[in-house]
Amino acid sequence: MAASGKTPGVDSARRVLKVLLLFEDRPSLTAEEIASMIGISIPSAYRYVSLLREMALVEEAGGGRYVLTTRILTLAESVDTSTHLRLAAAGVLEELRQATGETALLIEQSGDYATCTAICESDMAIRISYAPGAIQPLHRGAGAKVLLATQGEQWIRRYLDRVEPSMPAKDRDRLIRALQEQLKAPYAVSRSELDDGVCAVAAPVTLGGRVIASLSVAGPEYRITPAMLEKFGHLVRRAADGLATRLNSPPSGEQVRVS
Repeated sequence: MAASGKTPGVDSARRVLKVLLLFEDRPSLTAEEIASMIGISIPSAYRYVSLLREMALVEEAGGGRYVLTTRILTLAESVDTSTHLRLAAAGVLEELRQATGETALLIEQSGDYATCTAICESDMAIRISYAPGAIQPLHRGAGAKVLLATQGEQWIRRYLDRVEPSMPAKDRDRLIRALQEQLKAPYAVSRSELDDGVCAVAAPVTLGGRVIASLSVAGPEYRITPAMLEKFGHLVRRAADGLATRLNSPPSGEQVRVS
């Protein structure tokens, strides 16, 4: 993916998204109006609308007009959940940073990637370099693998089919077995999987019985020694469980303590 500017090779996809975004300002549109507003032919407009109808994002409202479906509400609810998650996580991340002295992160899944959506950086002189919005593959790093493990073996195998460079069969099988074992563990640990010399500990955050994110603590390996791993693991797990409790039944003014 290009770091800036237009992503190459996706012109058709870009036009479909432009069609969808037209409905931000208008409750209904005809194919002719769509064609005129985007600068495409009417047959192309019908083709893009057909794709959006296939994905249950747009439906015909009569008189040749099209409107958004209620599936958009589901997407909006997902955005609300994610926003609520980040707001609720802010204090928890700060508590986790104070308890461990290391950088605390909230990680969410976005398709085939894990994304850091909130961070509370360590105040140590030497610390990891990470920023909100940074993405990483789902099969590398404790926080990402916590998310991947919950997807089920079939989804994981299809994901690994898409990973580049491709992973040898024996490595895939080893990873899947490790992810299955990880589901039984209270927290996950990774060493030098994303960056050399960096250790991370992570635990899942659950809402309504579904893992929606992971909380992670990461720092230089020389500081997160084997002797510290168990302590950090329990702190991260307690923080994740506390955040889950807050999300599942939002309290009034209650603080989630991790220390």
